[in-house]
Amino acid sequence: MTGHAPRSLARAVWWSAAIVAAVLVGAIGLTGTALANFPHFKTATVTTVATTADSASLTPGQASTTLPNLQFNWMEAGIGSTNVTYQISTDVTATFGCVNNGSHNPPATNKTTVTEPVQTTTQLPTDKNGNVSGSVVLDTSAVSPPAGFSCPPGQTEEALSATFSGNTIMDTTNNVSATLGDIMVTLGP
Repeated sequence: MTGHAPRSLARAVWWSAAIVAAVLVGAIGLTGTALANFPHFKTATVTTVATTADSASLTPGQASTTLPNLQFNWMEAGIGSTNVTYQISTDVTATFGCVNNGSHNPPATNKTTVTEPVQTTTQLPTDKNGNVSGSVVLDTSAVSPPAGFSCPPGQTEEALSATFSGNTIMDTTNNVSATLGDIMVTLGP
């Protein structure tokens, strides 16, 4: 019986190696599948862009009553093959005031600050690799001074500054989001 011990040991080693190899192959296969179904944002940015009407009609140094829009760009990976619904949002805090004909903002109290949420929704298809590259301009033109705010004769109502906070791209299909930094802009004098 002692003559069979090396053969039994060899068989035990061979079966152990086969089991370890099968477990490794299974783990590697599952990792690839898991990564294909793990939605995540690879890149995400937000910048301000002028509205077409503003950029066409303004002269240098002239203030605008309209706030800049926000352009969101992103790349999301690991989605699989489906259409994805995105909610793009920001909270706008804008200060409006009165500017005289000399393009100055007098140190008067006729200024007002408003805060409003702005959002839009879009649906985009995935590419053949399960990725989405998106670009959406968020229109902020609905943010304006409250009713009743007015300027005295010889002054015009202008947007003086704005802060865009809580800038978020939300993949509502997969419940994944990217929150981007705040943007602060000075618009008027």
